[in-house]
Amino acid sequence: MTRFASAHPREDHVLGSDAALDPGPAIPTAGPTPGGIAALRARHLPWVLVVLTGAYGILVRVWLLAHLPLFGDEAVVGLMGRGILAGHLDAFFWGQNYGGAEPYAVAAALGPINGGPMGLNATPAILAAVASVLAYGVLRTGRASRSLAAVGGAMVWIWPYAATWNSVREIGFRGATLCCGLVLVLCALRVQQHRAGTATRLILGLAAGAGWWASPEIVYFAVPAVVLLVAGWDRLFSSPALDQHRWSGPWHVIPLLLSTAGIIVGALPWLYANIRSGFASLHLGTPAPPGFGYGTRVSVFFHDVLPSQLGLRTVPGGAWLGGNPLGQALFGVVLVALAVMLVRAAWMARLGRAAAPLVASGVAVVAFPFLYAIFPTSWYWADGRYGVYLPPLIVLLAVWSLPSVIVSSSTAGAHTRRRGPMMRTAAALASVGLLAGACSTAVIAHESAGIPTHPGAFFSGWSDPNQAARQVIRSMATHHLRTAYGDYWTAYDLDFLAPDTVTISPTPLDPRRSDSLARTVARSTPQAWLFFAPGHELAAGVTFSNPEPGPGGYSQAAFTGYLALHGDGYRVVRLGVLDAVIPDHPVRHLPPLG
Repeated sequence: MTRFASAHPREDHVLGSDAALDPGPAIPTAGPTPGGIAALRARHLPWVLVVLTGAYGILVRVWLLAHLPLFGDEAVVGLMGRGILAGHLDAFFWGQNYGGAEPYAVAAALGPINGGPMGLNATPAILAAVASVLAYGVLRTGRASRSLAAVGGAMVWIWPYAATWNSVREIGFRGATLCCGLVLVLCALRVQQHRAGTATRLILGLAAGAGWWASPEIVYFAVPAVVLLVAGWDRLFSSPALDQHRWSGPWHVIPLLLSTAGIIVGALPWLYANIRSGFASLHLGTPAPPGFGYGTRVSVFFHDVLPSQLGLRTVPGGAWLGGNPLGQALFGVVLVALAVMLVRAAWMARLGRAAAPLVASGVAVVAFPFLYAIFPTSWYWADGRYGVYLPPLIVLLAVWSLPSVIVSSSTAGAHTRRRGPMMRTAAALASVGLLAGACSTAVIAHESAGIPTHPGAFFSGWSDPNQAARQVIRSMATHHLRTAYGDYWTAYDLDFLAPDTVTISPTPLDPRRSDSLARTVARSTPQAWLFFAPGHELAAGVTFSNPEPGPGGYSQAAFTGYLALHGDGYRVVRLGVLDAVIPDHPVRHLPPLG
């Protein structure tokens, strides 16, 4: 038999348990020895850091939830969640042929947690917490010790700031996709280790199907899952002489049938919507702007996306951590560390199945930039949203590439003598990595969002970040304005913040997500048009996370000039950071600006 024949997990000895730090029965001594103190520190330091960074991750998210104003994409998901609670079931993010599943989690959160922006944006934060627990489970299943797996889970929770920031912005599907992807890898690991029962096979399929419904970005996790499933295929690694004595009964296809059934069930909403639309989801969505072809998007990944996903550039914006020289120097150091991990994964591949988790994570990290560039919208990098799946894959690679050596049972005796120092080294490296990741997040959180680093300042000066938008709604009610046209970012924000109070819709010049809201505004009289109030442009832009001054890019002056040119009178109502322009006659066909 070759080294590949050791398929069952009990036949592979992996240095990865906390017991590795236990030298055996205690021997009474006069006091703790230096070696014993070092072992004690190595055992407990990772857990202390896990608790501290876990708490800090909660505080950062709470601060962001309490300080970031709502913006249009989030509001659309919130409106979808309310619609789901009312029985209006949509497969995808409004106006798209992809992006599903997560609005149903939002619907579940809007009721019991909070029906407004806090409950809406708490949903991806909750999913991020679930993802960190799943990362722990994946690492443990891949033979990492409890402490190293906990460090990995904490790393997924706290690092990088790009992922932390995006975990409180409900865009509609990435939190659900991440959780489905980690479940997929977890189940594939169990299959590879021959520990998968009926439930695991079925859950594997459900995670793949639901992840595909949530987003095609599930492909990032399908890659390591496929590597693991191939590594678990007996016919690739067993002896032909033994195979000829095995009868391939019909039950050998049952695991495949279970996973296939799970995929179909998990993807049912996707299948239902696509059967009705002629499989519109298989067509490419919004094309990339001119000049952003596949090669350019690969370049964007390495120059702009990767540094932010390594916690070295701010989001939004992209400023380097500590300035250009320091940030770029740190980027070089981290790239070297990442290269060492990948080289180790390639080297350990010679051990075959025993190294499957490490190899699978390495393949996933290498494939990531080239899969990333396939998506046409990935040219946009400023807020890091398209790269948030990479850090968990890097964490898996980093933990599995620590010095926890995989050896065969024939060398277990010599290996046992080395495992204590090696585990202490692994614990130290993991602790340093977690501390560095937490410090990176803390610094970038301060530079990007102004999150205070002093505890006293952290908890002072909190207020409603949507106060100015709520003032607009109150002013509209005061002036008996119930319907209006706005741009994409203004309209859906106000709709979500004021259910049953006002109805705002984008114009045909702006992206429209809801036909019913558009019809309601089109039938109403009078029709108000909302613009940034002169002198309040900066405050309005911050309130609605949007630089557009009005529908179709029109400013108030440009719109009133158009009305005057066509002899139409109007009046202006002050609403705070916005003004409402109310023409004497409905404007049916506003031409594109310029």
